[in-house]
Amino acid sequence: MRWLISAGLLVLAIGFGTFAEPSWGGDGAAATPPAAAEVPSYTSVQTLPRSVTLATLSNGLTVIVQENHTAPVATVRCYVKNTGSAYEGRWLGAGLSHVLEHVVAGGSTARRTEKEITRLMDSFGGANNAFTTTDMTSFYIDCPAREIMTTIDLIADAMQHVKFEPNEFARELKVVRREMADNEVDRPHVLDEMINQTLYAVSPARHPIVGYIDVLNQTTNQTIIDFYHHRYVPQNQVFVVVGDVHTRAVLDQIARQWAGTQRAAETLVVLPDEPDQVSPRLAVREMEGTTFDLAFAWPSVKMSQKEMYALDVAAAVLAQGESSRMVRRLKYDRQLVLTVSSASYTPHFVRGWFGIIAAATPEHWQEASTEILRETYRLRDELVAPAELAKIKKQMVVEQLLQWQKVQNVAESLGRSFITTADPLFDWYYVDEIQKVTAEQVRDVAQRYLVPEHLNRAIIAPPGKAPKGDAATATPTEGETRLVRLPNGLRVLLKRQASVPLVNVQALVLGGVAADSLETAGRSAILAAMLDKGTAAHTAAQFAEYFDAIGGRFSVGSGRATVFAGLTVLRDDFPAALAQFAECVNQPGFPDAEFEKTRQLALEDIASRSDDPHAEIMEFFSDHLPAESLYHIVEGGKTDSVKRLTAADLRAYHAKYFVPNNMVLTVFGDIEPEAALELVTRHFGALRSDPTFVPPNFNRPNGLKETITAHKTIAKATGMVVFGYPETGLLERKDYAAMMLLNGITTGYDHPGGWLHEELRGAGLVYSVYGFQMTGLAPGYFTIVAQTPPDKVTEVAGRIAKDMQRAKAGKISEEEFQAARQMILALHAQENKTIAEQASQAAIDELFGFGYDDDRHFEERMQAVTAADVARVAAKYLGNHVLVTSSPAAEAGKP
Repeated sequence: MRWLISAGLLVLAIGFGTFAEPSWGGDGAAATPPAAAEVPSYTSVQTLPRSVTLATLSNGLTVIVQENHTAPVATVRCYVKNTGSAYEGRWLGAGLSHVLEHVVAGGSTARRTEKEITRLMDSFGGANNAFTTTDMTSFYIDCPAREIMTTIDLIADAMQHVKFEPNEFARELKVVRREMADNEVDRPHVLDEMINQTLYAVSPARHPIVGYIDVLNQTTNQTIIDFYHHRYVPQNQVFVVVGDVHTRAVLDQIARQWAGTQRAAETLVVLPDEPDQVSPRLAVREMEGTTFDLAFAWPSVKMSQKEMYALDVAAAVLAQGESSRMVRRLKYDRQLVLTVSSASYTPHFVRGWFGIIAAATPEHWQEASTEILRETYRLRDELVAPAELAKIKKQMVVEQLLQWQKVQNVAESLGRSFITTADPLFDWYYVDEIQKVTAEQVRDVAQRYLVPEHLNRAIIAPPGKAPKGDAATATPTEGETRLVRLPNGLRVLLKRQASVPLVNVQALVLGGVAADSLETAGRSAILAAMLDKGTAAHTAAQFAEYFDAIGGRFSVGSGRATVFAGLTVLRDDFPAALAQFAECVNQPGFPDAEFEKTRQLALEDIASRSDDPHAEIMEFFSDHLPAESLYHIVEGGKTDSVKRLTAADLRAYHAKYFVPNNMVLTVFGDIEPEAALELVTRHFGALRSDPTFVPPNFNRPNGLKETITAHKTIAKATGMVVFGYPETGLLERKDYAAMMLLNGITTGYDHPGGWLHEELRGAGLVYSVYGFQMTGLAPGYFTIVAQTPPDKVTEVAGRIAKDMQRAKAGKISEEEFQAARQMILALHAQENKTIAEQASQAAIDELFGFGYDDDRHFEERMQAVTAADVARVAAKYLGNHVLVTSSPAAEAGKP
């Protein structure tokens, strides 16, 4: 549930028809319906708070628009109601909604072919996707604001005129079937299905969103097409536009795009009520892996019931936040669980459930189960303390302010809220209601709903170990980024950005994995994790309690070249919070007891890599990289190296690298820069610089004298393929930019697309295939990862190798080159929206020696790359490589 602050609901109804002809940018690609088609008029237009407009067309289409001029971006999405897995009527279990999601998203229409749609979106960097839930399907495109009219056209076209081209249909059905198969070996997915099928005996909410393969195989294509024409009708759709747009022009364009489309028969599906549960239920399954995945769930309420608010608070008390009861006691203090989280799921169409999800090792899962239930049932007997209740409420305020920084999150809130409550601004009402919850109400709902006889348990155990029996938004006031160097060498970056009353502070040092060796691998990661685990003045619990009490988001991390800590807080809490942050960064004590806990968690994380095919193959890949390469060292370390570490090792690392002349500090947000600088100077200005400091060595070779191949036999029913081609690092800027374009052409550059996606997904050979540049200050590897059926590993590897040879031969068209560049530029323009993201980019660029404003020259660098440059780097780098595979087979043939 997303949380918003309510400003009151003032609704002004204005009746008018279509608007005067608007003027907008774009390249003219937004098609205009035939003149003969009747353009529907608006029967209702309501102006709501927060620049939101709610309107209804005469054909029944609901339109929601919010103007948000913070950044030149926008998002367009359409929700199709009554079109999720629970609403499929006599086709229940076929997953028709999910199949349609695949076929409709980007598929050919009566007006454009699939390639034309892809080319058009690539031309302006449109990032599209879709998803299906139990009660709706959603399609969306994120775009530069100047292309909003074209984007509206594309979504509206898909909602009305899909052609169902046979080859596309067949391809997507293959992908859907592959997804179904992969879901069967995915533990989180399986656990989710087990919860729903245990909780719901009658409600169609019990069935998986993707459906069942047997039912799908008995369903004809015509049935799926008929389902589209029955459900994808205007009165069953909610069209949402959020961003740097003009409402009147948007409303007019939407009306035009639905010209000629009339209201159809209603699509209401009556769902059965779920009967009351009368006794406990248990579901157990064995799966490959080393841990126990646990779920505890109790039937609760629908979204319309007032008890929802107290149940949500109860969930937050138990396991939301580092100082929450279960996280603190079960994960850190007693180390009974690897992870633990809570949820209060309250859909609008069926009673929901209150649950706890956890993972534990075989030796601790039973005790963990007992303690989870004990902590849950304490809510029935004890009142939540005033301070704890106040902390939860403040966290909810911060949560929603963070969410409303991005147009995508705002659009999702408006659309879902309207569908489930008929009020697009419900989330803002919701948080007001949360503020009214009392400790007595939390105890009352716990006594009513969290009872043993209504408990549902789901357990996934390792093979042979299954238990038997019981066992916001506002126009920002923004300044330029300012660099100040303190006398001790500390570089401070300050930027006023007052779009929301939040402040983000980050500290980054040069170090990370580059400061480790094979013998000390994991040291930087554990050090980062321990920065808030105690000082001479405060304990780990006190830090966690303080940051949670103010809704602060404290984060740490370690990369190949850096260690960082960050904190986001409300503006008014920043002065006091900075003092606490500085204490964590500058004076960590690395207490032995906390070190042992943190190291044990790290060891358990290392052991759990084998549960995840992606994590497992990437570790295997690193193992086969040259020993002198920085990327041969596995981030997070290995069991032996982590076991050797001591708290003294961390103290030595901190003393060497956490010196002001090796640190960049950023303060971005709703600040007065001079006042913020004074605070930073107070808390960081006394740090003593180290004139003898020498940074880590990044001048490390990564080349290969020959191609290396290796195969890992695994028990999971899936296959993995990873290629790694030695490439340049960030310091060779021209080659690096050209490799980015090569990545975009071949694998899509952080976006599904490119040669490999089109070929391998098109043939139904992979569930996922993507590429990325595993590189940095030290030269690394252009890496390609694919997940495939086990019997297709060799074929997939062969096809990837063939496409890389095609690139090496320079067989890249001008159209492919230009499309990749436009896509990368457009996607990059939509990155770094939040203050934390902007600060992080500036800090890294400054720390790496490029200058804090380096990112503003990104487009200039990309425009300087030519097609010949891409062909050159392909020929230069796509030679000897590392190829590793995994599958249940003893070996995978060479491609």
